[in-house]
Amino acid sequence: MSVDSTMTVDYEDSSSIPEKLSLLVFIAAIIIGNICVFITYFVRADGKHWSHIFVLGMAFIDLFIGSFVLPMRFISAYGDSLTSKLCTALTIGESCALASVIYTITYMVYTRLYDLNQRFTRIQRRYLILLILTTWIAIFLFYGIPLMINSSTYLLVITSSSSNITSYCTTYTTSIYHPLWMVYTEIGLIYSIPLLFNFIGLLFLIHKLCQSRPRGLDAIERKHYVEQKKMTWHVVVLSLTFICLWLPWITIRILIIFYNTKQIQRALQIAYYVLILKSVLFPILYAATNSSFRGSFAMYKHKRITINNRVWTVNEHFH
Repeated sequence: MSVDSTMTVDYEDSSSIPEKLSLLVFIAAIIIGNICVFITYFVRADGKHWSHIFVLGMAFIDLFIGSFVLPMRFISAYGDSLTSKLCTALTIGESCALASVIYTITYMVYTRLYDLNQRFTRIQRRYLILLILTTWIAIFLFYGIPLMINSSTYLLVITSSSSNITSYCTTYTTSIYHPLWMVYTEIGLIYSIPLLFNFIGLLFLIHKLCQSRPRGLDAIERKHYVEQKKMTWHVVVLSLTFICLWLPWITIRILIIFYNTKQIQRALQIAYYVLILKSVLFPILYAATNSSFRGSFAMYKHKRITINNRVWTVNEHFH
């Protein structure tokens, strides 16, 4: 399944103005939204819950996608051809980022299940940070070492049938040419198994949400129950959104390994945009389902109104 650098791959590209503008809008929205996530959780004093570790992890990945992966894709598709080193760095970075998101979501789901079943055991945030960092390192080694050692194997001379432009990594399908052992490892460990565990854990969380509230709770216990239920909804909404947006891309991504046609390439490119939509929507979902995020903006709005009122009062006094 590996190829040499002289191989020519025929594909259908698109350089339409709407597609260019859509990619630029994605880049701007991802960067702005995820910077807001970082500002929120570093400013808020109560933003130290274990779930925030996963939120910050995904925000970091999304920020990397918006500030490096997508700009490089834009330059490669609509500008000059990337150099061999940049193309290799793009392939490694993109593959690692997408795989890391899958594992981070799965960790969040099962940490929430553990938190619900072990109510009196406090989850140590440092263990979660260590888990995430270890996973990122393992994913980087899985993709990075083969790509760096055999970088010439992954650099394809790609000729578009519509524009006759030859480039190195113009489409989103150029990273599928792995050795056979790497293909099946990627299908199993990177996509299928984490996604399956994510779906199973999501079913358990939904089952928890469907349970009726215990009777005889005092005011403090009721408040704790409501907070726990909101946190569960927060994880469920994020996980459901992730599955809905990523499942089409993962399915086509596996299919194109065995049936690489122009129609499937186009479907994969469309599914890639749907997948990237996750990086745009997640900051909005954080704001909609997490009280700490909303509280920061409410506090900012209150301070802004207070300052404006004081300025107005001072101006009126001097007038």
